[in-house]
Amino acid sequence: MPRQACTILAALMPLGLWACSGALLAMVSVAGCTPEVAQPVQAEAQQLYLDAMEHLQGGSLIEAEQEFQKLAKLPSYVQLTSLARLRLADTLFQARRYDEAIEAYHGFVQRHEGNDNVPYATFMIAKANFELAPSDLWIMPPVHELDLSPVQQARNELERFIRTYPRSRFATEALALRDRCIELQFAHTSYVIDFYAQRQEWIGVVFRMHRALQAYPTRAHTPANYRLLAAAYEELRWRSRAVELWQAMAQRWPRGAEAALAPAKIRALQQQIEAATARGEPGAMPAETPPTAQIKPEKVADAEDA
Repeated sequence: MPRQACTILAALMPLGLWACSGALLAMVSVAGCTPEVAQPVQAEAQQLYLDAMEHLQGGSLIEAEQEFQKLAKLPSYVQLTSLARLRLADTLFQARRYDEAIEAYHGFVQRHEGNDNVPYATFMIAKANFELAPSDLWIMPPVHELDLSPVQQARNELERFIRTYPRSRFATEALALRDRCIELQFAHTSYVIDFYAQRQEWIGVVFRMHRALQAYPTRAHTPANYRLLAAAYEELRWRSRAVELWQAMAQRWPRGAEAALAPAKIRALQQQIEAATARGEPGAMPAETPPTAQIKPEKVADAEDA
């Protein structure tokens, strides 16, 4: 391969989206950029790879895909064949054909176990799953039609990558994408809670809020959520739970408005309990309550959102 072509190849290989290992770069240098005459097939493969990378860099994705496909079909002994399979997956990702990209990255990982680029391919599987997830919940269909399973799938893949390659140079980006997944899931949960609250479906508010407080301890434990939950308890006549929650608010935010309001709210609730009991009615809690009535999510300690 001419020296000029080798220089161009070396310049193109490390471009942002595409991670090529030093070992593979060295392999190309030894095989194709030495004065020795390369075998015809090897020389053809190197030129084809160079052309494909130029097309990929220039945004000519159809041409890049065709050339990487042709290169990937060459005999396995031809250097760059395995790398071409990875670049083909990159091309599909660049074209926003994420399902196909995921399949191609999976194929690379399965066929080239132990390759230095396996961590990169694994990360790109997670990233492609993230791209398949909805990015803006507020323009989605009504709440009961929303499907956040792609977000959970993306989160699963990202967390799997973080566990497997915690020191990868892609770990920081993976953590950021994972946090975005959690943010989307929490936003959806908050939207559902508001959906029930606006319709005064208080048992729905309680059930969803309990799940939110347990699943998102660093995000969901806010004064506003506690006050909404206390109001739902009161509407359901779960007065003893409302008292406990106001007590928790006063302890958790001693300098906030909740601490100032808590004594009066607790006193009023206790008076309601006494009045109901005097009438022969259940005062603290209704006679029959669902299992969720026993849950006390305000006791969940702050931790990383699950």
